[in-house]
Amino acid sequence: MKRIFTFKILIIATLLSAVLYSCEDVIEVDLNEENIDLISVEAYLENRPTDNVYVKLQSTLPVDNSEQNPPINDAVVEISDNENYSNSVVLKEVSNSGIYVLPGNVTYEAQPDKTYYLRITTSDGVQVTASDYMKKVETLDSVKVNLSARGDFEFLAIFISSQETPGEGDYYKWDIYINNNLLYESENLSFASDELVDGNYIYDFEIFTDFYEDDEDQILRMGDTIYVEQLSITAPIYDFYLGMVNQAFAGNPFSVPPANVQGNLSSSDNKRVLGFFSARDVSPGNTVIIGEDNFAPLKHAYQHEN
Repeated sequence: MKRIFTFKILIIATLLSAVLYSCEDVIEVDLNEENIDLISVEAYLENRPTDNVYVKLQSTLPVDNSEQNPPINDAVVEISDNENYSNSVVLKEVSNSGIYVLPGNVTYEAQPDKTYYLRITTSDGVQVTASDYMKKVETLDSVKVNLSARGDFEFLAIFISSQETPGEGDYYKWDIYINNNLLYESENLSFASDELVDGNYIYDFEIFTDFYEDDEDQILRMGDTIYVEQLSITAPIYDFYLGMVNQAFAGNPFSVPPANVQGNLSSSDNKRVLGFFSARDVSPGNTVIIGEDNFAPLKHAYQHEN
């Protein structure tokens, strides 16, 4: 049985992989009947040496349609930067899937402290554009797996330690891989802002808790290999994820009304575009293999000697 927690998605407002075809975040957006046949975009650019660009294009269907949203094929998808001599690349669609990646043997160098642009031209001439600034992310110093104080130390959790960048307005996302598979479901997303902790060193911050009691439902298991990456995101992307959370919990007396989540995309036909384009710096963490030693409370270390 799954315990009910009001906010299983981890958003801490006070704190704060190789891109694989099957490892995108799940964008779950409630639609009304006036918002069908819209363009949905899920696009990432990261500063990895290879396979660092991913764009997924779909058309939306009515909410009562059980079929999967159809892919948008034969679009021209271009990534570029804001330099005087722009570094640009046109992506290639993978087997009519609506997923666009770098062509074979082509690399695209992405660096922090630059603004990057996405331009999509569909086969019927609609242009979708977006831009995002890639801010440098702090080094992810350590990843731990231990029992969480939430729930009386009954559940395993993942903790990270990292410096927070001085200067307010930083936003973070953590991608969690379990046995090389990204934990991508919306309810398991982990992201945060630096409000109230600006410039501090963050020790043993809990980014994910496995609130499942039954063995068959548990996400973190004995022998699993856990790997975490720390990503920089911008305010519009943070707001998009926050909107997803509000929609996920719509329906209780204290929730916000359901609405389409606004991203950072715009369209030449002035229709709403669902989704986002995110340019992200990546800091990899250490790998943890869950063993008997992990099934113990974390030894908190808030008083560290320099």
